[in-house]
Amino acid sequence: MKEPFDRTFYERDPREVAPALLGAVLVHGPTSGMIVETEAYLAERDPAAHAFRGKTPRTAVLFGPPGHAYVYRTRAHHCLNVAVQEEGVPGCVLIRAVAPVTGIATMRRRRGDVPERRLTDGPAKLCQAFAIDIRHYGVDLTTRDGLAILDDGARHATVQTGPRVGISVATTWPLRYWLPAERHVAHL
Repeated sequence: MKEPFDRTFYERDPREVAPALLGAVLVHGPTSGMIVETEAYLAERDPAAHAFRGKTPRTAVLFGPPGHAYVYRTRAHHCLNVAVQEEGVPGCVLIRAVAPVTGIATMRRRRGDVPERRLTDGPAKLCQAFAIDIRHYGVDLTTRDGLAILDDGARHATVQTGPRVGISVATTWPLRYWLPAERHVAHL
């Protein structure tokens, strides 16, 4: 049976956690999907990170214990990140895309009439498909209560790395990770 990662899994540099999450299973209610794309954000030394300017009410969860959900709103959409590194160091990993596994009919109802390949191929799309929103801010992802990330036990030998997308600073930093053979990756 798949179990959530323990807190020590998340107590590492975002550049280690981001590729390690590839292949893990994101679960929320009747929906689940294999994580196929992530991005690392390097705390206060990364100008693209929300925590770059320090602790605010919005970023407070990033400064707490690792393994908690950092959900934020951008325009009319939400994005899911996981707080990583030791407490007090606000690193995080953005979940960029998942390959749907269960609850595909539910995802379609939430996302509208889009091809399966496009249901969850972006951070806002996957949050809409999984019904993840600001209510999930701070959720402990090391438990099975509601929203969780489960260890599938698999480790992927081939992981692609490239620049992050959708940001305006530190655009060349190779902090995006994805499974190259996966068709649900957002940006290839």
